[in-house]
Amino acid sequence: MELLKYDKYIKVSKINICKAGYDTRGNELMKDIRLGCSGWDYRDWEKLFYKNDDTLKLEEYSQVFNTTEITSTFYSFPSEDMVDGWVNHTPDEFSFSVKLNRLITHEKQLSIERGVEHDVRKFCTHLEPLHDAGKLACILIQLPPGLEFDAELLGEFLGILPKKYRFALESRNNSWVNHAIEARKILEMSGAAPVIVDSPLFPVDISITAGFAYIRWHGRGRKVLYDYSYTKKELTSWEKRIREISGKAEVFGYFNNHYHGFAPENCMELIGMLGLGTEGRAAAAGRMEAGRAILRKDTRVLTLDDFSGAEAVESLLLECMDNARFEKAKQVKDIEILKSGGGIVLADVRGYSIYIDTAKKLIIHDCPDWRRTLREKKLCKHIGGLLLALPEKESREVLGMVKNKEFEFRSYNTGD
Repeated sequence: MELLKYDKYIKVSKINICKAGYDTRGNELMKDIRLGCSGWDYRDWEKLFYKNDDTLKLEEYSQVFNTTEITSTFYSFPSEDMVDGWVNHTPDEFSFSVKLNRLITHEKQLSIERGVEHDVRKFCTHLEPLHDAGKLACILIQLPPGLEFDAELLGEFLGILPKKYRFALESRNNSWVNHAIEARKILEMSGAAPVIVDSPLFPVDISITAGFAYIRWHGRGRKVLYDYSYTKKELTSWEKRIREISGKAEVFGYFNNHYHGFAPENCMELIGMLGLGTEGRAAAAGRMEAGRAILRKDTRVLTLDDFSGAEAVESLLLECMDNARFEKAKQVKDIEILKSGGGIVLADVRGYSIYIDTAKKLIIHDCPDWRRTLREKKLCKHIGGLLLALPEKESREVLGMVKNKEFEFRSYNTGD
């Protein structure tokens, strides 16, 4: 297929924002390297990464890392106060990558005919203060797993993106692997970058199509991808890759394996390997090492009573879904819990969004099977998989309410 047919959609914009420099060991790094985590506000980081529970987490986080990835914007457009807070509570050299809203990627699926150009421009308008402060690194376009590669759709969508921003695209459908060369050419014509992903679900494809590279480490957990700590050997292989990439492009990289504080721990390890450490990083690494030692000391031998909760969750789940969906729920792996606690659960499961609010007695989800189970007040495999991954106490509370038919079930695509 000739790519020239998409020229009418693409306005090539070459933006050179890379910096030359050296690491702390005197090794030349051709471009700037920024490594951080996907988010910073997680409960299980409080006893490990943060000094105390009262600290303003973003301020403390920004003393250790020079970038972060914001995922909350996937669910709602950020308010003016929120964006001002990001700008004012971080150092001048700090930068944010921001996840594009699901209205554009998941509901309208990049379709120009459905008005995504207006939505993109509205979304970017909310980020203007971040951009004007020089703190907007990139906008992440994460596609739903069901969206197959379509060259014309991709070319049209990339063609309407505002040229003063940088965009990185993460595909999650195997058809994109089969059309990788064609996809890379279209991305290169637009100045966008493909997301380089570390995940057992897809092969690592290091392709540079712009003046920057964007990396996401999702983890390699057997049940939940994000519940995983990278080994020294695995991080060493990435150190070599990053040094190679940094000779060609600026590097933005984010660890998404946030369970149990694995993300900041692994990120600090990799930063240390690259010789890019700071005093803040060294202090945080020391706190985490001490915290891990305490947790190991407190570990006790498990008894049969420790497994009764898991059995209770599975029994409750079987009362809220049929056997076939229950068996599928146990196989669900791609689970990203963005918020858990205070009666609210916000998660991305295999690319589908789940919002649970026990106070408002509301569950909102968007997979096709969910729409079939709405009237029956039964759960789909994605919500089942999420509840199996949540802490037992939270799962039992939600399942008890589902069993008693206390929740209102809604679909995101109804406009709610």
